[in-house]
Amino acid sequence: MSEERDNVEVWIAHDAAEGRDVVLKRARLTGNGQGALGRLQAAARALDRLKGHPHVVALYETRHVEEGEAAGFWLVVEYGSGGSLDQQPRMRPEQAARIGAQIADALTALHAEGIVHCDVKPGNVVLTGDGTAKLTDFDSAYRVAGRVTVTPNAPLSYTPDYAAREIARGNIPIPESDVFSLAATLHALVAGKPPRPWEHSVEFQAERGVIRVDDEVTGPLRDVLSPGFRS
Repeated sequence: MSEERDNVEVWIAHDAAEGRDVVLKRARLTGNGQGALGRLQAAARALDRLKGHPHVVALYETRHVEEGEAAGFWLVVEYGSGGSLDQQPRMRPEQAARIGAQIADALTALHAEGIVHCDVKPGNVVLTGDGTAKLTDFDSAYRVAGRVTVTPNAPLSYTPDYAAREIARGNIPIPESDVFSLAATLHALVAGKPPRPWEHSVEFQAERGVIRVDDEVTGPLRDVLSPGFRS
């Protein structure tokens, strides 16, 4: 199984030596792959700094291949056999809250390293076989603090349905940007859709911070979501 996202090729493969399924990502070294190369290398550095965190996918290996059909920068990361959250049916608020707590723990560790994920959404959270939630896809991560360059401060890639206003406006992301996106993700898990009304374009709404929370469906999550949307 393979696909391409923003000039990064992605495969689900089986590592026979280790007896496990993995995700392979490759950025080509030339042409349109140049920008993707920087993002993928940055993602590897971010994952390395979060090594061993129970709610971040594991980085197994990186490899730089100079020549031949396999030429490119490769990332080998943990595969979530339970699928991503955008593949799940609507959840009860209690179930979504448990997942939210796990991803909040991952974001706390990421922010402590001075990095903002910038693209928290259901498609970037995967479940393991036992239902543990793990944050993945650090290709958009942005370094906001610290002396060590972990991620390239380049134009951001984000998803308008889940983006905080400052990211949609092209401003520097802050940790609260991820808090907003996590709240939007939890809303989608229980309501079946992100908290953006459909009267205008999603980009227009994101730039102005427009949200519409389904209070009836979110139920006991309201007290958790409201502070996140004020971030």
